[in-house]
Amino acid sequence: MAPFNDSEIKARLLKYLARAFDCPGLDYAVGPDRILGGRDAAIFGFAIEPALPGLSGPLILRLARAQTNPSRVQLEAIVHNTLAAMGYPVPRVVAMEPEVTVLGGPFMIMTRLAGRPLAQEIDSIGRGSSFVDQVRRLASLPAILSGITDTWVDVQIRLHELPPETLFGALAEADIKRDRITLDGQLTRLEGVIEECNLAGLRAGMSWLLSHRPQAPLRAAICHGDFHPLNILAEQGRVTGIIDWSNVVIASAEMDVGSALANISTVPFDVPRLLSVPLSGLVRLILRRYYRAYCKRRALDDVAVRYFQIFRAIAQLASVGQNLAAGQIEGGAFQSEVGVRNLIKLVRKLSGVELHLAGFGRSRL
Repeated sequence: MAPFNDSEIKARLLKYLARAFDCPGLDYAVGPDRILGGRDAAIFGFAIEPALPGLSGPLILRLARAQTNPSRVQLEAIVHNTLAAMGYPVPRVVAMEPEVTVLGGPFMIMTRLAGRPLAQEIDSIGRGSSFVDQVRRLASLPAILSGITDTWVDVQIRLHELPPETLFGALAEADIKRDRITLDGQLTRLEGVIEECNLAGLRAGMSWLLSHRPQAPLRAAICHGDFHPLNILAEQGRVTGIIDWSNVVIASAEMDVGSALANISTVPFDVPRLLSVPLSGLVRLILRRYYRAYCKRRALDDVAVRYFQIFRAIAQLASVGQNLAAGQIEGGAFQSEVGVRNLIKLVRKLSGVELHLAGFGRSRL
């Protein structure tokens, strides 16, 4: 099915809401307007009138790609509402639709939180700005990140202290198996993607993950899986919510910390070559500060953190390979020569394992 354009999505969404909430007279008060961000989904902001119970105020449509498994969107909706019920700052999901034909992909509608990403300035580096502007933004990063590290760590530890049993119980009520959000389940699915898509260059990495799997933690935690400042919304220094729960897993806290380190240290930035070296140095400094700040609050197993960095890098590579196998040329942040090269270099550095991904040369730089 060809993707719908924004005008079609706008018309179809209003019809869906009128039917789902039994209110034929619904109209838009605002939008829907596409919002920048959402690398694996289209994000729209809107509001409707008249306001209805459960459907009032600013709202967000998160429309996944057509090939996204609807059960993934259902899982995210359960995670959102379970965490919200536990008092954790996440958007509350007011509607979830698995049927692809409605808007061109499975989707969720949730409350729109106030605020902006903690480190929005990072995401803007290299985007439509002059060299001088990029240098100025780069120079401001240490101060920006120094000011938000404590907030970043605090809200992450708050998540890690929530009881995982509550989320497992919510999944059971929805008849969703526990392995959807366990490390064992993620390893099994990762191995399945590598084999189904014939990603031969990643098999050595998968073997390493299986043979070096850490022991089960004494205390498991709910892990976001991509917990970085761009997924933390804040307003006037106060955290208003955490977004993008597509990688949620219950594992040791080291899973979350390792995933953050891997994702941030390897994500490519579109900057001139002259700025790439100082930017890399700044990112390393930022991550060292983050890691030390977390360890001051809660002890971490360095070996387990290293394992989960490797896990996340291989999972990102498998996602790129899966997209290529499906004919999807554009995708997430890592679907580029630079992104793939960065991930492969990280795996080699931390494990000694050599990987390659067809479609990006041998990517062994």
